[in-house]
Amino acid sequence: MSISEKPNNPPKMPSNVRTLTGSTALIVSSLLVLMSAVHLYQAYYGVFEATLQRSLHLMFTVSLTFLILSFEKEKSLKKISWYDIILFFLGIMSFGWIILNHQRLIWRMPYLSPITTMDSIMCVIVVLLVLEASRRTIGLALPILTSIFILYSFFGNYIPGLFHHEGVPLFLFVDHIYLTTEGLFSKIIGVIATYTFIFICFGGFLEISGVGNFYIEFCNALLGKYSGGVAKTAVLSSAMMGSVSGSSVANVATTGAFTIPLMKKTGFTAEEAGAIEVAASTGGQMLPPIMGAGAFIMAEFTGTPYINIIAIAFMPALIYYGMVFTSVHIMARKKGLKGLPASMRPNLWKTLKKGYHLILPVVVLVYLLVRGYTPFYAGFLSIIFLIIVTSFKKESRFNLVKVKDSLVIAARRTIKISPACACAGIILGVSTQTGIALKISSIILSVSGGILFFAICLIAVIAYLLGMGLPVTSAYLLIAILASPALVTLGVPMLVAHMIIFWFSQTSGFTPPVCLCAYTAAAISDGDPMLTGYKSFRLSMGIILIPFLFAYSPIIFLAHNASFWQALWISITALTGLVCFNIGFEGFLSEKIKTTERLVFFICSILLYLPDYFSDVAGIVALSTIIGIRFRKELKKNKLKSIDNDFTSLK
Repeated sequence: MSISEKPNNPPKMPSNVRTLTGSTALIVSSLLVLMSAVHLYQAYYGVFEATLQRSLHLMFTVSLTFLILSFEKEKSLKKISWYDIILFFLGIMSFGWIILNHQRLIWRMPYLSPITTMDSIMCVIVVLLVLEASRRTIGLALPILTSIFILYSFFGNYIPGLFHHEGVPLFLFVDHIYLTTEGLFSKIIGVIATYTFIFICFGGFLEISGVGNFYIEFCNALLGKYSGGVAKTAVLSSAMMGSVSGSSVANVATTGAFTIPLMKKTGFTAEEAGAIEVAASTGGQMLPPIMGAGAFIMAEFTGTPYINIIAIAFMPALIYYGMVFTSVHIMARKKGLKGLPASMRPNLWKTLKKGYHLILPVVVLVYLLVRGYTPFYAGFLSIIFLIIVTSFKKESRFNLVKVKDSLVIAARRTIKISPACACAGIILGVSTQTGIALKISSIILSVSGGILFFAICLIAVIAYLLGMGLPVTSAYLLIAILASPALVTLGVPMLVAHMIIFWFSQTSGFTPPVCLCAYTAAAISDGDPMLTGYKSFRLSMGIILIPFLFAYSPIIFLAHNASFWQALWISITALTGLVCFNIGFEGFLSEKIKTTERLVFFICSILLYLPDYFSDVAGIVALSTIIGIRFRKELKKNKLKSIDNDFTSLK
């Protein structure tokens, strides 16, 4: 199968996404296009006032959820039920109430001006709609957790001990959660409605332009001939695609549909092929220039320009992908796998000539960010540039249908995350109103004994537990709200604390028993989902190991007031240490190595990973010694083999 061929449709997991047809599909698509158009209008002409912009965003995303997603998961859904139509109009009405009363809300004094009965009714409706929309998009875990926080807000006066508070009256809850920007319409939704949407839209336009196929063909032309070349193609192409899509599950579904079948054909098991794709796709949310939605929220929470987030995220992401790439290489060599035959490899220069223009919009985006343009406006200009540059080649040229499809993709993907972020906004509002975030942080400090290492380990465990029920962005938001104050109290800079939490929250995609990326990959590979998850965990261990460097080294150099060269040195030694870990774990270098040699490689990995000059020197000496011994053995072995061949020829 050539790379350009369309793969067989993978088996789909049960879904509650409706497959609408006819006039109903046209109406829903038109609403999705309208939603995207409103956001793009703001990107060009300027963002509306905060409450107006955020209520308008949620009016679209929450209301449309009920038209696109059904109440239950079924195999085929072609009609919208009557009660979902009612919920749709209730969403328009309840969020529209904020829009209609926008002037009154601007001039009122929060917590002092009286609220109306209609304000309270609309608040109750909005909260219930957000909970149900979140349940349909990501499942029960977050709505249940949000409901617990709401109940805690009202009945905290009945709870003894540390979590006791005076209880929040209904009018104060409505005021704080619904009529200000501290709850539902917090900066979380503000980030989603501005930065996140425009970058999702940019990714949608790139996807429709055919950039995914180009990345796969380019990587196959570059790496396909080497041992396990298809797996290396999966790593590199998923990194490139993930850096612009911002969704690990979508990355697995798109690139995995091509790479996983090819990996199976070249000798990898179904579970190995799925795990490699999961590990590669998961890192996409940490790789600039377009990271996951959490990266934009991190920029807002920490007051850091997004271009600085890109600068500090680049090297850790390269360490992660370096670890995954070497793991795949060792795995392929250990299995004795070959590369793709020449007949299945695209020509590198022809591939570049055909698709180089698809890389230019990403370059323009980075350039605009470096020049100081806001991410919102830079994303918009990059979309315009993409449409212009693709018009010069027929196969990637945009027409009205492609533009419509791109806008629909952007709206649909935003709908998947906005209700969950609205729930996170409610939790944030309750946390600030009751002070529960500081109480949870004090518990983390108490359990960890005030020791930073144990506090980070505890947060990693919390991220794992939350990740079993929440997607990456929701998990990051909750942990950032509840746990980041503990790390800051222990002396970790705020930006570093959020970066640690952001990395830990990525584990939800590959850590069993609930691992959405692994489930998606297993559906494509026909492999066992749990075994795929366990193998994904092994390949993706860098996501758990690398964040410790953030706290104990100046690799996040902007937050530690360190130099770029210090961060680069730490990156090189840490990556070398993690490669040594891979060699020791697999027990293979150029051939199977002895147990004592594996132990030495493990020791080297620890010495090189530790962010200390003396341990780095010791690790380099130890690694040089073991490599030198292995090299001498190889020379001696090859010499004896040559003598044996000569003797055989003489005979």
